[in-house]
Amino acid sequence: MLVADDTMKRYDIINALISKYDYKSYLEIGVQKRVNFENVKNVATKIGVDPEPKEPVDFEMTSDEFFRINRNQFDIVFVDGLHHQDQVYKDIVNSLAILNENGTIVCHDCDPIEEVHQIVPRECGTWNGDVWKAWVRLRSERDDLEMNVIDTDYGCGVIRRGQQIPISIKRSELNWRNLQVHKEEWLSLITVDEFLRQVS
Repeated sequence: MLVADDTMKRYDIINALISKYDYKSYLEIGVQKRVNFENVKNVATKIGVDPEPKEPVDFEMTSDEFFRINRNQFDIVFVDGLHHQDQVYKDIVNSLAILNENGTIVCHDCDPIEEVHQIVPRECGTWNGDVWKAWVRLRSERDDLEMNVIDTDYGCGVIRRGQQIPISIKRSELNWRNLQVHKEEWLSLITVDEFLRQVS
């Protein structure tokens, strides 16, 4: 079983994808203190969305509101907004609709380390929410995507258009115990080294 590995941060993954595919436009859902946003480099356009930012953002509104008014397409989208499975699911589906051909979505918090970290509502300092449930739902529904979670920084999911064999699962089976048993399959977990080989 793979272990959590913090050798690569979310912005490192995003920057590696920008470099690999020569991306020009970036959208970040959930900016907060702009730490990730400021570390994303070498794109001509960067847009940030957050309804309650700690620092200034381009669009101070919910992601649902943004997607309703947005008319732009993006090469790469980072989903790190409200960590509730239904909202994450919507954010990913809405991001797919505005993703350029050959674009990528990166989704944070897909692999919580401890059970308490994924409980909704939040009960502790470190909180990933139940993002993983949205991820697994998409893994079970979509055969037109390539989805992998990189085993670093609480699980960074990478979504691209492609092909996958949907996993067979009922929503009632989405619990912590089953995640521990089926994690590698459900998340399509890969190591940092495997990701780096993909983008080299």
